[in-house]
Amino acid sequence: MSRSNLNEITLVDLPKGGAPTWALIYPNVYKVGMTNLGYHYVYAALKTRGVGAERLFFDSNCRSLEEDRHLGEFPIITASVSYEPDYVNLINILADGKISLHWRDRAHFNGPVIGIGGAVSYINPLLFSSLADFVCLGDGEVVIDHLVDSLRDYIIHQDRARLWEELSTSPYIYVPPLHDELILSDKDGINRKRGRIQDLSKSLGHSLWLTPEAAFGRTLLLELQRGCFRNCPYCVVPNNFGKARTRSVDDLISFLDNFKGLGDFNVGLVTPEAGDHPHLGQLLDAIMEAGKRVSFASLRIDALNEKVLEALAMGGKRSITIAPEAGSDALRMTIKKHFTNELILKKLAMAKEYGINSVKMYFMIGLPGESDEDIRAIAEMSQSIWDLLKIKLTLSIGIFVPKPGTPFSGEPFIGISEGRRRLNILHRSLRGFGKVITLRPVDFKGSLKEYVLSWYGLKEAESILNLAKNDDRGFLNLPVSRELTQEQLSRLYL
Repeated sequence: MSRSNLNEITLVDLPKGGAPTWALIYPNVYKVGMTNLGYHYVYAALKTRGVGAERLFFDSNCRSLEEDRHLGEFPIITASVSYEPDYVNLINILADGKISLHWRDRAHFNGPVIGIGGAVSYINPLLFSSLADFVCLGDGEVVIDHLVDSLRDYIIHQDRARLWEELSTSPYIYVPPLHDELILSDKDGINRKRGRIQDLSKSLGHSLWLTPEAAFGRTLLLELQRGCFRNCPYCVVPNNFGKARTRSVDDLISFLDNFKGLGDFNVGLVTPEAGDHPHLGQLLDAIMEAGKRVSFASLRIDALNEKVLEALAMGGKRSITIAPEAGSDALRMTIKKHFTNELILKKLAMAKEYGINSVKMYFMIGLPGESDEDIRAIAEMSQSIWDLLKIKLTLSIGIFVPKPGTPFSGEPFIGISEGRRRLNILHRSLRGFGKVITLRPVDFKGSLKEYVLSWYGLKEAESILNLAKNDDRGFLNLPVSRELTQEQLSRLYL
């Protein structure tokens, strides 16, 4: 992979070079990594502080984009892990780069220091306990200065134990070489916390690069909000990522004004739910006035209004994505999605008036209390949309995965066999509609991988380093003790 072939435009002037050299890994392919705002933010923060940060991806063959430097040449390696199965990718990247995986082995011969951040660090940092010298808990902006200062000192003194002690003075950093023993001995006083930036104006707020090679194409990403005020019981955001903090609409419009002269690009709104921003309409007006197309990762159906549809239509959009999650009103209400099938039909009828002719809908199967009738209700609702509105549908089905830090953390995971049985009910219920309702393949193995990795505690984290780099059958068969992992997480935050 050559940076010259990626057609990147950097939107902020950053210092060249820098020290120390610091590998910043996104353990997925380039086009996916370039859609992750947190990864953009950390790179910008490091470069602004004079650090020699260089990017590596799952498909960059262990070499950096900036200087074509091999992974093994970096004294500091950090990774942003946004999705549990990406951790397996990270292990393989490190193994391919001939980097020792366990922190204990690297400390023995003064190998590279490895740190982890990203969305998974908010949810279950214990997953990284055998690999990482440190794990950043929460928003990176809270700890970036402490990290840079501590690691710069380390480059000079080369004392790994001293580095661990210095890092641990921040309550927002988990240091496995120091803290794991305390967790296992059932001692209090670790007192780790998730760092949460309260004033979003103190973070970058927009993507650092524009490139047509990103998964969303040449898109300026704008961050509207972090956290969420809703308490959907299956969702990791409220408890792990904190209460909703919104960015000023004036700041968002100023970003748009600064970059609108860079030719043709889309604007992507990054937020748990765009409709929750109090000034979304004003922002959409500015986007339309600038002549840009807008996209949303997903739209909450009860927030779908004429202003949103007008903005989509002006950009030539003919499809939207919504997430009913359940096919029946009764089951949907149990997960605090307080809108009915009747409202979904009403909103999609309005969308059709603005030229929308296809809809992608996300559903989960395996939700607590789900019956076979709830599965059939997905088909019934989909068929009603076609019969009444003649809108083509794509159904994306995920398996419900209970996660730490959610009200549904103790609920069962239905597994592959039961998941396939329920999916077959849906297949049968959709017979005769194959030309107008597309049912996307379900990644059962990926859901299982996400589940087991979500709940790995200290013991499993040790085993995965030996198993995952060969193939994933071994670690997927490891027993998972959710109760023990929850206990260990509780001790970490005491």
